[in-house]
Amino acid sequence: MSNIIVPHLDLVIEMIEKNIFRPLPILKKAGLPGEGVGMEEEELLVDPAWPHLQPVYEFFLQLIVSEGADVKALKVHITPSFIQEFLELFDSEEPREREYLKNILHRLYAKLVPRRKMIRKAINDCFYSLIHENFKFNGASELLDILASIISGFAVPLREEHITFFKNVIIPLHKVQTCHTFHEHLMRCSMLFLAKDPSLGLFLLDGLLKYWPFANSPKEVMFISELIEVLETCEVQKLEPYIPKVFKRLVKCISGLHLQVADRAMCFFENDYFLNILKTYKSYTFPLLVPIICHMADTHWHKVLQESLNALKAILKEIDSQAFDRALEKRDQNKLYLAIQDPKQVKREKAKMDEKWKTLLRMAQQKNPNLKEPVLPYADNHVVGEFNGINNGNVNIS
Repeated sequence: MSNIIVPHLDLVIEMIEKNIFRPLPILKKAGLPGEGVGMEEEELLVDPAWPHLQPVYEFFLQLIVSEGADVKALKVHITPSFIQEFLELFDSEEPREREYLKNILHRLYAKLVPRRKMIRKAINDCFYSLIHENFKFNGASELLDILASIISGFAVPLREEHITFFKNVIIPLHKVQTCHTFHEHLMRCSMLFLAKDPSLGLFLLDGLLKYWPFANSPKEVMFISELIEVLETCEVQKLEPYIPKVFKRLVKCISGLHLQVADRAMCFFENDYFLNILKTYKSYTFPLLVPIICHMADTHWHKVLQESLNALKAILKEIDSQAFDRALEKRDQNKLYLAIQDPKQVKREKAKMDEKWKTLLRMAQQKNPNLKEPVLPYADNHVVGEFNGINNGNVNIS
C-alpha cells in the first residue's frame, strides 16, 4: 500500500481535502417541525453524507498510522491552513465524524513532532473564538480530550507558554454559555494542570468565583464540584485573600431555593481539608456561617436537608463552642442580614421606604416646583433594587 500511495501523497491528500472539507450541514434543522418526536437524539443527527465520508476518514486514519507515510512526507501537506480547516470540521453535529477527527488529530500530533506547536496554536485560536465570539462549538469536548493527553505529557516545571494557555484559555472557558456540555473534559484538563503546578490553583479558584453561573442550577452544581477539587490543591496559608468570596458563595448556595445546589454545597463539610480551612479561618467563617446555618436548620422547607443543617450546626459548635456562641450574639447586620421574611413583612418594609421617598420628594418640590419624580432603584418595574420581586426568602450578602 505504501509503495503505491506515498509517491502520490500529494494527490491522496488532495482527494481527502476535497471530500471532507465542506460547509457543515445543520442537521438539527432538517425535517419538518415536530418530525422525529420520540426518536433518539442520535437518530435525528445523522448526516446523509456520512456513508460516503466514513471510508474517507478511515482511509485517512490508516494512512497516518501507516509507517510508510513518514514525518518528512506528511509534514509538507499538514500546513496551518490544512489544520485550520480540519479544526473547523469539529463543529460537525455528527458525533461519529467528530470521533474520527479526534483520533486523526491525536495521531497527527503524536507523529508530527515539528508540527506540534502549530497544532497547539490552532487549537488555542479555536477556543479563543469559542470564548470571545461564539457561544457554541460541537467539538469542544473532543478537542479538550486531545488536550488532556497533551497536557499529561508536559514537562515540569511548566513552560510559560503552557501557563499562559491555562490562564487565557482553560479558565475563561468556564464562562462560556454552553460550558455544561464540555465541563467534565474541561475539569479534567484543569486538574491535570494543577497536578503539574499546584500554584495555578489560586488562579483557577479566582476564575471560578468570577465566572460563577447565574440562574443556571445544573451548571452551578458542576462549579461546586470543581470548587472543592481546586481547594484541595491549594495551600491553606495562601487562601486567606479568597476566604471571604469562597464562603459568601457557599452561603448563597446553601441558602438558595434549589435543593440540588444546596445539597451539593453541604457536601463541602464532609471534606476534611475543607474543615481544616474552616477551622484555620474561623474568625471570619464562624460569624458568616453560624447565624445562617442555625436559621436554616430551624426553617428549611426540606426535611432531609434540615437534618443535615442540624448536623452541621452540631459540628460547628463542637469545633469551637465559644466562637459559635459569639457568632450568634454579635452578628453584624450591616455585612450580613437575613432577608427571610414573610411577604407581609416585605410589603410593610416596602411601604415604609416608598413613604420615605415621597416625603423627600415633596420637600424637594417645595424648593423646586419643576422637579420631576426620579426613577427609584427599588421600584417594582425596576431590575435592580432591594424590593424588586427577587427577594425570595434567601440569605443575602452585601
